[in-house]
Amino acid sequence: MRVVSRKNLAQAKDTLKKGGILGVPTETVYGLAVKSDNTEAIKKLLTLKDRPVGGDKVLTMMLPSVKEIANYADINFRQLTVARHYFPGELTLLLPKKKTFKHPYFDHFDTIGIRIPAHDYMLKLLQETGPLLVTSANPRGEAPCLDHQELKQRLRDVDAVVSGKSEGRLPSTIIDWSETSPRVVRQGGLLIVRYA
Repeated sequence: MRVVSRKNLAQAKDTLKKGGILGVPTETVYGLAVKSDNTEAIKKLLTLKDRPVGGDKVLTMMLPSVKEIANYADINFRQLTVARHYFPGELTLLLPKKKTFKHPYFDHFDTIGIRIPAHDYMLKLLQETGPLLVTSANPRGEAPCLDHQELKQRLRDVDAVVSGKSEGRLPSTIIDWSETSPRVVRQGGLLIVRYA
């Protein structure tokens, strides 16, 4: 596994462009990222996480800005208000997938998880690469990794990892808003206090 300096954005981009899995720091925990348009890389990530293709747990799509959400999800005024208030931040919003969005992986799902991280490095990377599919960096059933050294020891099949530490200890809060009313699926470090 290659360790990539945070100062070398080109190396991280190259790993993703070549279909590799990249360990990335966020404001919550370390994640595993692949390009959203690389089907083989997505399969590789699902295998690493011991998840079946078409299983019931959808990978999160990380985006660089709120304005891009409407390209992939149906989002109403209330949801958009909440997104603008809490993004970038420690939040994953599960929204109805846009029917016009066709994708070999997401075609198995009616919902899509959206996250915009409050992390300078990740936002810069996303602006360069476009959407990334990201999941927490941990073997199935275990706690997420918090730094690149831990990731190197526990997830040896990852192609490269960005050096450093995550900025939190809890994963993002997940809100399922695929139906009329929002529902907390996972309480992370972010406490939601308003739903518009």
